[in-house]
Amino acid sequence: MININNIEEKQKANNALVAYFVLLALLCTAFIVGAKLIGEKGMYLAQGYMITPALAALITRQFFYKSKFSDAKLNFGKAKDYLKFWIYSLLIVIASYLVFYSIGAIKWDLTGQTFLVNLEAQFKDSGQDMYSSLPDGITPKTMMWLLMIGQLTVLNILPGIITGFGEEFGHRGFMYTQLKKHGLLFSLLVGGIIWFAWHLPLQFVIPKTNDLNTIQTILNYFIMAIGGICTFIYLVYVFEKSQSIWVVSLAHIVFNNASAAFSYLVIIQNKFLANIGLTITMLLVLFFGVGKYFIKQARQ
Repeated sequence: MININNIEEKQKANNALVAYFVLLALLCTAFIVGAKLIGEKGMYLAQGYMITPALAALITRQFFYKSKFSDAKLNFGKAKDYLKFWIYSLLIVIASYLVFYSIGAIKWDLTGQTFLVNLEAQFKDSGQDMYSSLPDGITPKTMMWLLMIGQLTVLNILPGIITGFGEEFGHRGFMYTQLKKHGLLFSLLVGGIIWFAWHLPLQFVIPKTNDLNTIQTILNYFIMAIGGICTFIYLVYVFEKSQSIWVVSLAHIVFNNASAAFSYLVIIQNKFLANIGLTITMLLVLFFGVGKYFIKQARQ
């Protein structure tokens, strides 16, 4: 017997999702086009791209979603979850760097000197002086260590958790929950693919070196897509276990900030291998960690 209520619920979810995706596309396009028109300084505007999911979800919930914000999981959750998933994300990043090293994707430079030399070159290319931008009495190396410590600690709270909210309120808090009405596996795979694809337009603004041929480039994107899906699933796990958008926002930004912090101490030997290493790490997280939770959920 056909469940009419279930069909109606899915149709409403589809309508809300269409509104969300249209709004997200319009907002993303506006930020990317605006950044391109501005030129070199457009990279700063592109940072606003990261809040487009939250903006799209806010408008969708307010005008196109019957339940509005009642199921948005805006509660602060349990204090212990913040610490637990902070540690989880940090351990995943540490594991990824160990994998990078083991497969030859990076070399360690614990002085951070290579990073500083490259950073100074970037400043010169943009017509700026790195030293003049620093506070009096602060050397580039001191600033690097202060930033690294901050990215591993306080910067994850403010502004970090707000930055994480920009993605999580839209992608996990709305998109995933609506896709889930069509099935758990569907929501994880399709949601993961969409989340990965959403990051791609940033390449039009943030320059990236690419010395790969066509086949290698296609393979590289495929590998990154697998890693993106696995990372999406990890963040969904945090969201489901904590039932709080703020906890998953913290877990997300800890992942991002820790990845950036450790990058100061390495020399990338092969970016392609690094992408493989990250995908290997997230597959291990999926198969030996969070995957068990979703298998259990799917069987219920």
